[in-house]
Amino acid sequence: MSLSTLTCLLLVFVLTGTNAASLTYAKNLSIALSTGYNKELRPVDDQNSNVSITIDMYLISIKDFDEVSGTLNVVAVLIINWYDESLIWDPAAYDWMHNINIGQNNIWLPKLYNLKVSNSFTAVSDSDLKVRIHNDGLITWQPGGLIDVKCNPDVSYFPFDTQTCSIQFATWGYSQSEVWLKPFKKELTLDFYETNGEWSLDKTSTGTSELSDISLAIFNITISRLPAFHIVNTLMPIFLLMFINPLVFLLPCDSGERVGFSLTVFLTFTVFITIINSVLPANSESMSRISYFIFVVLVASGVIASINIFQLRMYHREESLEVPRWLVRFVRILNCQFKSGKNNVNSFCPEDANSNSVTDHERIGQSVTKEHPPVDNIQEMTWKDVVRITDNFYMLVFYVTISVSSIAILVSMSQGNK
Repeated sequence: MSLSTLTCLLLVFVLTGTNAASLTYAKNLSIALSTGYNKELRPVDDQNSNVSITIDMYLISIKDFDEVSGTLNVVAVLIINWYDESLIWDPAAYDWMHNINIGQNNIWLPKLYNLKVSNSFTAVSDSDLKVRIHNDGLITWQPGGLIDVKCNPDVSYFPFDTQTCSIQFATWGYSQSEVWLKPFKKELTLDFYETNGEWSLDKTSTGTSELSDISLAIFNITISRLPAFHIVNTLMPIFLLMFINPLVFLLPCDSGERVGFSLTVFLTFTVFITIINSVLPANSESMSRISYFIFVVLVASGVIASINIFQLRMYHREESLEVPRWLVRFVRILNCQFKSGKNNVNSFCPEDANSNSVTDHERIGQSVTKEHPPVDNIQEMTWKDVVRITDNFYMLVFYVTISVSSIAILVSMSQGNK
């Protein structure tokens, strides 16, 4: 047998012997740790002192936030550490083994409960998990998975809203003098965080509190909605309909489409109210400003439809019916402001009294005419002329109202949560 073959056999024997020895020491260590161990007792020699537990939360992703039910679903992993004074050994006695992994059901575990859970109230645990035990008694437990949290959604500034949800862990059954919980850091760990397409993560924070002498570890998550989807699919169609609605006053009264156009826009706004209400919670305390805005726009659309009905009624009045003098004066003022290009309408606007082409005598006569217009001139205006001029007035009024209200609601929604 060659020297190289003997060397290889010796190396295999040494390595195999070392592994066998390590496995044997691991078995002996496991037996030694479990002998006389009582997992029902808190792992401190002085039972009058508390067990200090640190929790570090690794936020993996934001799965979903349901505004209607007020539920936030996140995927996270908890790194939980504490010291077990019954699980300490000398590494030199066990082939320098500094740590060992055993099933979590074999040692004392803090029963952590999520107090803000939205469904079943159960402890955070998984029977298949292992815990890592270090030779100085440090225990590392890493449960994780989907965590659902009950929140109080505030959709006042939808779709520019910001939500803050709080995850509160407590060791139910132990007072804070027995078990003390505290976050490991001031913020959540985001090393493995994956972004969400609907919500952006603004900030995270941690803290401690107590509830009926029970220690609480609190993890706060603040998220803000990415508004692009709702701007394109909700806000833009609403604003487009708003600016189209007053154009009904440009349609000829003889077209027969004015009332139908107004009612179609009115019904479209009711559909948008239904769509928005389906994605918002039924909460009267924090109703969305856009809901109020659409309601105002809906009322304005109803007013436009009603005005069109009255306008059509005036337009089709008999020519023999006289136009009231007060209405003629009002329409004359509007006509002079709008300066319509039609000859039969421009004739209603009085000539400029300050014109250089008139004499003082004529100027005095014109001033008298303005104060007491002749009956003949008043009767020249027909109901159709009144409708043509007031249509322009109504369109201008509604466009000004829509523009001011649109700017106000956009500024309010975009700046309200800042």
